[in-house]
Amino acid sequence: MTTIRPMRRDDVPAAAALFEARSRSGSTEAPAPLVAFLERQSFDAPWLDDDLPSLVAEDRDGRLIGFQAVNPRRLRVDSRPVRLACGGPMVIDPEHPGTGMLLTRAFLAGPQDVTLTDGGSDSMHHLWTTLRGRVRATASFQWQRFLRPGGAVTALLRERGRALPHPVARAVAAGDGPLRRLPRVGNRLRASTPEDLTAEPLTVEALLEQMSAAPRRWRLFPDYDECYLRWLFDELETVTPARGRLVAQLVRTGAGRVAGWYVYFLPVGGTAQVQQIASTGPDPGPVLDHLLAHADAHGAAAVAGRLEPSLVAAVRRRRCLIRPATWSLVHADDDGLLGLLESSDALLTRLDGEWWMAPHLLWRGGNSA
Repeated sequence: MTTIRPMRRDDVPAAAALFEARSRSGSTEAPAPLVAFLERQSFDAPWLDDDLPSLVAEDRDGRLIGFQAVNPRRLRVDSRPVRLACGGPMVIDPEHPGTGMLLTRAFLAGPQDVTLTDGGSDSMHHLWTTLRGRVRATASFQWQRFLRPGGAVTALLRERGRALPHPVARAVAAGDGPLRRLPRVGNRLRASTPEDLTAEPLTVEALLEQMSAAPRRWRLFPDYDECYLRWLFDELETVTPARGRLVAQLVRTGAGRVAGWYVYFLPVGGTAQVQQIASTGPDPGPVLDHLLAHADAHGAAAVAGRLEPSLVAAVRRRRCLIRPATWSLVHADDDGLLGLLESSDALLTRLDGEWWMAPHLLWRGGNSA
């Protein structure tokens, strides 16, 4: 018999060992930073909610055979508070395959208003849809803009464990220089900074100031506060060995008005991964242009991000490739809330989910694609 119960702090070492064995090295010896990471996420985050604990499954002998991390988040919908439970990671012992269904059912049955995961695998997609969860169709794709195609291909192969021999990789990447100098091809690859835009570091104070006007821009948006944002940016810095340098910029027009902001990870020669793009106006294109130009100027091979409904027109106009991403899955009883999540009236990005956490990549080097 399998028992599902709230996770306790003393469960963390066993959960980390299971995660290490199933999702990382195959060893049952979890590195200390992984143990610390899982403990911080489940017990020390600023928006912890006693009603939304992480969950564990144990067998009849009391052995931990699975866990579902639960990350509480706070939203506003038409200025009313909404509780979001963001899932991830979930790991189960393969000798108990039914445990995933039990954990997912318990997770979706919680008191939260909406449940979300933005890093779902195909098996997770099966579990959620079996339990009447839904797919966020647009957000289950990602856009990608190539800046240095040779470097992007070699980085992608390396990240997937199929690295080219170093001489071959160097030769492929070296072809990007001449390619970008070709008039027609280069003009399509290079990204230039819009002349009327400037940028400055996006601080916690500046982001809070901008979010104070969120109800005028969006119907659904994260309910950030100072404590949470300082924790979030500190945690984002902990994943930079895997994701790349964190870049957060506030973008202004030539007249000094805030046009928007962006947050992304910039790896060396790899694919820059966008976590959030927000625009104070109806068109996020200029803010996206500034991000692309910044990544290009700092040597990124490509830029990628989740396809948010508000970004569809902007990425289409900028010759971006659209391809499948990890599943973005959602569950809520409120059909109006579900519809709002698929609209451009919502600001809910990778920054507000679990995708950026990357515990499967941390403490072993390399960049994520």
